[in-house]
Amino acid sequence: MAGHAGAWRGRQIPVLVVLLVAAAGLAGCARGADRDRVRASISVTPEAALVDQPVAVTVQGLPAGARTTLTATAKDTDGSTWSARAQFQATSAGEVSLDQPSLGGSYTGVNPMGLFTLMAPPPGSAPDWFLYPEAGFDVTLQATVGGRVVAEASVPRQVPSAVGVVEKQLRPSKGGIYGNLYLPKHTTGKHPAVLVFSGSKGGLTTSSAAALLAAHGYPSLALAYFNAPGLPQSLHNIPLEYFTSALEVLRAQPGVDPNHVLVAGESRGGEAALLLGAHFPKLVNGVIAGVPSSVVNPGWPDASQPAWTLEGRPLPAVSPSEFGQPNPPGKARAVIPVERIRGPVLLACGEQDLVWPSCGYVEAITARLRAHGSASPVTALRYRDAGHLIGGLGAYYGSLTDDALASSGGTVAGTQAAQADAHAKLLALLASQ
Repeated sequence: MAGHAGAWRGRQIPVLVVLLVAAAGLAGCARGADRDRVRASISVTPEAALVDQPVAVTVQGLPAGARTTLTATAKDTDGSTWSARAQFQATSAGEVSLDQPSLGGSYTGVNPMGLFTLMAPPPGSAPDWFLYPEAGFDVTLQATVGGRVVAEASVPRQVPSAVGVVEKQLRPSKGGIYGNLYLPKHTTGKHPAVLVFSGSKGGLTTSSAAALLAAHGYPSLALAYFNAPGLPQSLHNIPLEYFTSALEVLRAQPGVDPNHVLVAGESRGGEAALLLGAHFPKLVNGVIAGVPSSVVNPGWPDASQPAWTLEGRPLPAVSPSEFGQPNPPGKARAVIPVERIRGPVLLACGEQDLVWPSCGYVEAITARLRAHGSASPVTALRYRDAGHLIGGLGAYYGSLTDDALASSGGTVAGTQAAQADAHAKLLALLASQ
């Protein structure tokens, strides 16, 4: 009997193997069929948002625990397609959210807007920046499981004109100003307003930033103060009174609260913003200074000339050899008297700034405010992985590459994260006024 039983068991082994293989094959077919039947969906909240606003993205209807790849693509103003991707593990409920940590792709870890801000251009292409079309753009999201697209959605990224912001161009005539005025169309009552200007490149480069502030309900004026038609062509002998003329224009606009008119500048513009707050405290009700200087610097590119004048006289400045020193010995008159500022002060700097030591300057500014017992509320933002580019305090304008940061410093991810945080704090400051 034992021999027969052993023979019987021996004869059945191949049969059992065949049955197990067949069962595995059937299970594989079932899983494949389940994958083919996946009908996932992508939800985006809000469905359409301004280019500086975050959105929440969730994928539902996925197989429980499925490894899911989300891809984002968008075309820039030249028609180049930028893209980013991230991998996620679906929950037991079959969901993936951008609030979850990415397991690989264009970034790892938690970055809810990483797919939008960390897109890269096609390999071998020239652009360093994602410049979006004036009419706005769409970001296409795709979810794939096992190499198969299971859901797709298009996310409109809106520009200010899409939400009713009105633009008015102001051009110099008989000593007038050169700028673009942006007014929210659908707001009522009085609101804080912001005069926005750039740094050492000059020109009218802050229109996007000013328009976005208006889209959030804050009337804004983007101002050029040199390197524009009818203005000085370099940063030399710029009267501070030119800025006060712009402040008067902005203050007179409908919807502007005349008691809450702020100035916002970056780099040399941050230097100018602090000077305006210090010398015109009755006109300036708050200062926003990105990567500013704590001292008055000479003109640019000709350092033998003054950068700024007040009442027709040059402001005392540091010498070219003292560039980058927050408190150069024997140059007390060149230090900006920030303690005279009346109203909130928002400062931002990047620890990897390659242009000048913006964090050293910010420390000197805050130390002087404390030493003089200033009553102005001060917020100093310091970002470890950002460089000079944080001075613009913008967010979600689009992606950029490492090449774009070569001369300013910082990492792409660090710069994007810093801009998002600084921009949120800027809007919170304006909302508190």
